Amino acid sequence: MKKFLLSMMVFVTVLSFNACSDSGANQDANLNSNESKDFVVKDFGKTVPVGIQQENGKYKVSFMVSAQPFEIKDTKENEDFISMIRQAVKNESPIHVFTKANTNEIAKVEKATEEDARYFKSVLTKEVKSDATAARLASVIPNLATLNSLFAQIKSQSCGTSTASSPCITFRYPVDGCYARAHKMRQILNNAGYECEKQFVYGNLRASTGTCCVSWVYHVAVLVSFKNASGVVEKRIIDPSLNSTGPITDTAWRAACTNSTCGSTSVSSFANTAGNVYYRSPSGSLLYDNNLVNTNCTLTAFSALSGCTTPTPSTAHCGF
Repeated sequence: MKKFLLSMMVFVTVLSFNACSDSGANQDANLNSNESKDFVVKDFGKTVPVGIQQENGKYKVSFMVSAQPFEIKDTKENEDFISMIRQAVKNESPIHVFTKANTNEIAKVEKATEEDARYFKSVLTKEVKSDATAARLASVIPNLATLNSLFAQIKSQSCGTSTASSPCITFRYPVDGCYARAHKMRQILNNAGYECEKQFVYGNLRASTGTCCVSWVYHVAVLVSFKNASGVVEKRIIDPSLNSTGPITDTAWRAACTNSTCGSTSVSSFANTAGNVYYRSPSGSLLYDNNLVNTNCTLTAFSALSGCTTPTPSTAHCGF
């Protein structure tokens, strides 16, 4: 019964998001008459902004789940939109966002409906939820050999490899979707009999793939515990999108998230969570995806992509 209700909730949400996309695709979103309209407006969807910061004549805005930074110009025409974003960040409430097509620049913001507000309030919570799965799994991997074997198993599920099942894990497209990649990695670890944590890092993040650079407002990966040769428990991050050779320390991982060769970077904070947390906002609010509905949908949406191409495809149809 619970699965049925969840499916219906996602289905209704998908319909509402798609309806918004369809209605917004062929109109200029009623932009202010003083704003230039020589661009196409894209309906980004309804989401919760979790951060806004002024810099260099514009504001950088971050949204729930998405790791991509968005921006809105600090102009007279955008004053009401910026005020609306600030209020939504303060209340952790949803807004309806429109962007300029093929960019991450916000063109317009509208108020969300009361129904939207209720929906996002129901999924975004401060409550730490226990996971029955975790209770029956080992919290510590017995040795380095097993850890390396698990890493290889996870890496083999990367998109573009012949060994990957569907949906594949989008390690070759690090631009966004880290939350879905981490949740899928956790599933693989769970199926092997092990539980993990996750580590979220926030800030002005930049990382290099070796051929191009990506920018993030946060990043997340799984954090596992294992016993070293002396029997001492250590922790390692598994994240083939940043290091394809093996597990690394969380210190090295955060350093990879602040690669100065890609531009100025900084870490504002980082935090560990339970493995079943899908997303953690900078303020500590949590989002769960226990049935991997959003996880699998997001991975599918990004599965054909590689490199550092932006903006990312819309995942509004995935539920949140």
